[in-house]
Amino acid sequence: MTISTTSLIKKYGFEYPFKPDSLAKKALNFIKSGNSLLDIGCGEGADSVFFAEKGFRVVAIDNTNIYLDRLRAFQRDNHLPNISIQNCDVISYSYPQNYYDIINCLLVGCCMKRSEFENMLVSIKQSVKPNGVIIMSLRNYLDPELKDYSNSAKMIEPNTYLKKDDCCKIRYFIEKGRLKELFKDFNILYYFEGLTPDKYNEFPKRGDSYIICRRKIGNKVNTNLTS
Repeated sequence: MTISTTSLIKKYGFEYPFKPDSLAKKALNFIKSGNSLLDIGCGEGADSVFFAEKGFRVVAIDNTNIYLDRLRAFQRDNHLPNISIQNCDVISYSYPQNYYDIINCLLVGCCMKRSEFENMLVSIKQSVKPNGVIIMSLRNYLDPELKDYSNSAKMIEPNTYLKKDDCCKIRYFIEKGRLKELFKDFNILYYFEGLTPDKYNEFPKRGDSYIICRRKIGNKVNTNLTS
């Protein structure tokens, strides 16, 4: 469906352009409609709606009530019964093992401590089914904000900063090659790290790491992520 940004803001109060992430679009080359998909940190739900409209059975999780209320209103008005919306903390969420065909986790790990992200990642890797696909992105070491954070904010873990006046209280910038290393036990279908256009137009470029990967059949998931 096509609804103008102005209408979306006026009717639902969306803060950001309600459009799917470019990595979500690319992932359609590797996944099948009708499969179960977990959208971690769904926010206002642009990616959840995108996948639902493509025929996926979506579970959308986030812990920001105002975002989920907007998504629920949009879902109700646009008849999208194949989205299940849950309010929960994505770090402490009880990820069921070998359950989802696809897990989508875009720009979520960069809003938590490095240790929290890697603990969550173990659960995510075990939650996707064998032969299932994980879609993931994080801000990385090339991001222009990293210099600002390193000059003005407290580093609480490697590449992890605490900044009081930011909507994201914690910011982790993933290291060079780290995302690929974390998925060395998966088949990597697509990988990129570099500078990309900022979908929210806050910066000319962003430093991002992207991965689309498939869990190997018959192989035990590597849960030792120490570097």
